[in-house]
Amino acid sequence: MIKKNIPNAITCCNLISGCIATTMAFLGDVRMALLWIIIGAAFDFFDGMSARLLKVSSPIGKELDSLADDITFGVAPSTIVFYALTIIDYPDFLEPLRSFLPFFAFVMAAFSALRLAKFNLDERQTTSFIGLPTPANALFWGALVLTLEDRIASLPYMVFVLLALVCLSCWLLVCELPMFALKFKHWSFRGNEVKYTFMGLSLLVLAGFGFLRGWWIVIALYFLISLVLYLKEHSGGTANDK
Repeated sequence: MIKKNIPNAITCCNLISGCIATTMAFLGDVRMALLWIIIGAAFDFFDGMSARLLKVSSPIGKELDSLADDITFGVAPSTIVFYALTIIDYPDFLEPLRSFLPFFAFVMAAFSALRLAKFNLDERQTTSFIGLPTPANALFWGALVLTLEDRIASLPYMVFVLLALVCLSCWLLVCELPMFALKFKHWSFRGNEVKYTFMGLSLLVLAGFGFLRGWWIVIALYFLISLVLYLKEHSGGTANDK
């Protein structure tokens, strides 16, 4: 009985991490919010691994995992953006909307839930992703706001940048863009060139910009590599069709 519930207990740790991250974001502590998102991501990785190793996967575990993920990777990053939109220096003509605009951030939590629901039903995403994974989106926002917190608070035009990026994130979460996953069928470099190259570049970025602040660059790099791969494959297919 204990063995059966180990993965679900780890998933609950992910959910609790997301709740703590959300609380830290509401308190304006972006660094701690991001740290707890990363801790939640670690639990999210190990709950699936433990379920496979123990051979105790269940429909309840799958549903619980999605609920936990929407808290940690949907609500928590949305709250970070909410905080950013409350401290930002608004242009004069937007000042009357200061009390309302920050709540727009939670649209991203709704799209994260939609992305997770689609993922559970989409059989194409067993070895790769269709659209931006919610953990990647959460890491991007936590690191971006942490890095630009001082500029966000002092530059009026940043409100437009943040709102535009929220809209972009919402689209990326549910779009049909294929994105590679760090899942390995074998460990040799041949056949895994993109994954190992990305991992190497990510380590360099995190070492150069800091473990917390570098994540937004890592996720931007992940998106760009996925986009280039898609365009390369699409253009290749078009050329072959002619």
